[in-house]
Amino acid sequence: MGNDTSHLNGLEIEEKAIEVTDFWSHYQATIKDSCRYFSLKSDGSVSVFKGEIVLGPLWTVSTPLEKFSNNLLKYRHPCIVRYLSSWQQRSTFHLATEYVQPLAHILNSQTPLQICIGLNNILQALVFLHEQAGMSHNNVGVSSVYVSGDGQWKLAGLQYLCTFNELNVAYLKHARIHRYDKAIDPNEDSQEISSKVDQYAFAVLVEDVFKGHSDDEVPHLKEFKAYCRSCLQNPNPEKRPNLSEVLKDNFFNHEFITIYKFLNFLPLKSEEERNEFFSNILSHLKVYDEETVAKQLGGLLLSRLTLLDQTARKDVLPFILKPKNDRLQFGESTGFFSLSIFKEHLKPRLLQLFSVRDSQIRMLLLSHFTKFVHVFTHEELSQQILPELLLGIKDTDDNLVASTLICLSELVPILGADTVVGGKRSKLFTDGRPKGNLTKSNTKIDPDFYLANKVLRDFHSPQTIFPDDGSTSTFGFEQTITLNERPSPVGGEAIENDVITSDTQRNFALHSEDDWDDWDNSNKQLVTIDDKPIIKNTTDTVLMEENSQDTKSLSKLLTTDKETVSTKATLLQKAAFEAKKNMVDISELDIKNQKIDMNNKKDDFDFFADMMPVIEKQKVVTIIEKPDNFTKLNFIPGDEADENEGWGENWND
Repeated sequence: MGNDTSHLNGLEIEEKAIEVTDFWSHYQATIKDSCRYFSLKSDGSVSVFKGEIVLGPLWTVSTPLEKFSNNLLKYRHPCIVRYLSSWQQRSTFHLATEYVQPLAHILNSQTPLQICIGLNNILQALVFLHEQAGMSHNNVGVSSVYVSGDGQWKLAGLQYLCTFNELNVAYLKHARIHRYDKAIDPNEDSQEISSKVDQYAFAVLVEDVFKGHSDDEVPHLKEFKAYCRSCLQNPNPEKRPNLSEVLKDNFFNHEFITIYKFLNFLPLKSEEERNEFFSNILSHLKVYDEETVAKQLGGLLLSRLTLLDQTARKDVLPFILKPKNDRLQFGESTGFFSLSIFKEHLKPRLLQLFSVRDSQIRMLLLSHFTKFVHVFTHEELSQQILPELLLGIKDTDDNLVASTLICLSELVPILGADTVVGGKRSKLFTDGRPKGNLTKSNTKIDPDFYLANKVLRDFHSPQTIFPDDGSTSTFGFEQTITLNERPSPVGGEAIENDVITSDTQRNFALHSEDDWDDWDNSNKQLVTIDDKPIIKNTTDTVLMEENSQDTKSLSKLLTTDKETVSTKATLLQKAAFEAKKNMVDISELDIKNQKIDMNNKKDDFDFFADMMPVIEKQKVVTIIEKPDNFTKLNFIPGDEADENEGWGENWND
């Protein structure tokens, strides 16, 4: 203590002080490694006090903050501010404690019942110092009381702490300059007995904290105020009772205080007393303010001793760990705290409990995990809860691992499988249910379902198909023809025979696959003969000009191309209309599945009539004239020549 090595790792101190006194400045700070400090706030907040050197007869050996730090380190009590660390940085001394706030900052927001419990804590701390440590505080007042993160009042201001042997008139005179004037006995210098200084100051504290409250807000408050004035502030110090006697007053023994004390001293109670207490505690707490119960008793109800008690596990914790839900299922029990109160006061404690390495506590949290998982934010679940759960699946306890895996499954819908499971994932399973069995409640509707039930009018067309004036189409086809879903590959061919009806006869026919030999031939032109379109091959035209005798008819045919260009688009559009008119099933778009009506084949228009290739046998011309320089080398044998006959011996004869 007192050197740079005791500096807390990851400590970040705020620049603005929340409290400035004659001896130090009080700052709020955060520390990363806060899980081991169970009483800290869930966000890692701590308090840091900075003090400079102060001159005075009481500070010749150490500064006020150093003495305060030494006393906090030496005298530990649940009702005294908890010491964390201290260090010297240049001329400034630093003291780090648990997160606390000055009581003066939040006194106006405290309820009378909270003030009553707070006074009980301060009285418990003073009794500890007087009777067990043999020390006198000498500075009891509002400025010496701080409130922890869980709402508990705690005693501080131990810079004037001394033993009763050292306490005398001279010591009190040196300390008077910085003490609370109202808490100083006017006859303090003339009194021989100075050991009852804290009794007088505590009576003044009671009067200050209850200022502005009526006497009937807390049981026995009026009587207790009178007791403080007549006994604790008695001009004769000898008639002032010990502070342990004050704890027996009815003001500190009504029902709510009794429950608070029982939870504080739970280890001292017998098993029979604990069973009876936890069996009836919820019925007693229902009559008090919900926020007061959560703020003052929330930490005690979720303490280690309470969580390990079997009766509390059965009769108390199932209701404490479940926020209230207005919409309850049949047979479902309601929670004790509302959702807002649960988030504010119990959620920070639960976050800390997940860091406790106790299998019994972890199993209890896992068993009730589904009841309170929704109160945490995504950041809290992913950064605080999830790492602790992932640690649990590595334990050797099979029951702990099984319960942890169940809780991890609850996080998948909230955080996503990528966050909970991690690693690379791929689509390994498909939905094998028939499409007809899909329901809106448990599956998404396939977009193809809507496409299959659209009519032709719903599809986009680059040209105007229907009349703009809403009149009946000149082509006379139905405007509400639907496209049924394409049949499945297995057995789909048999279904088509039932789909085709007599009212929609086929007028469009296609040739078989054998008729497509000349498909790649690009030398084609569209011509018309007797108002019927004919696709003409230009290569065949050249052959026809060489071999046909009727060349004049062919020339006349070619001259008609320019005259029929204007009607070509009309003919093609008419053919498309006829195809749409007779289309019933979308499967008709498949070439192999289309049907041909043999009865109306004579009326069909064949677009591919001239695509049948004309194959002519190649003509072989034989030259019979004998040139002058004829030799055996250019001899052409006749048909009657024998292929096995040799060339002879003399080639030049």
